[in-house]
Parts: sequence; structure tokens; C-alpha cells
Amino acid sequence: MRQKIGNGHDVDIDTFLEDLRTVVQDGQELLKAGAGQMKQKAIFGAQTTDRAIRKSLYQTLAIVFGVGLLFGLLAAGCASGGSEMEEVE
Repeated sequence: MRQKIGNGHDVDIDTFLEDLRTVVQDGQELLKAGAGQMKQKAIFGAQTTDRAIRKSLYQTLAIVFGVGLLFGLLAAGCASGGSEMEEVE
């Protein structure tokens, strides 16, 4: 059994390492459990989204088209706006 004396306290290194291993194993188990719960929530969210899209397909397509058009116009405006600024200067 190894012991270290420092700062006036006896420290059992083997016991400390065993306690540390236990803490790490408990942490790993908690992470695995949390990851499993997050996976279930993600699957549920994907299934709910899929049902909503299938229920109102044309409305969803119209919204996606509108958002794409908006971003396209903004991107085109930014691209042409930058060249005009360079000509003024």
C-alpha cells in the first residue's frame, strides 16, 4: 500500500485512485443515459415534423419556396450592393 505524506495529511493513493475510477465510471453511465434520452427526443421530434409536413404538404412547399426566394433576393442584393459601393469610392 502506497502512502504519501504531504501538507501534514496521510493520503492513501490506491484508495484515491479507486474512488476516482468510480467517479469516472458513474459519469460515463450518466452520459450514456443522457445520450439515450436525447436520441429518443430527436426521433420523436423528427416523427412529429414528418407527420406535420405530410398533413399539409402544399403549404409546406409554399413556405419553403417563399423563404428560398427571400434568401435569394437578399443574397442578390448583397452581391450587387457591394459592387456599387466600390464604384462610388
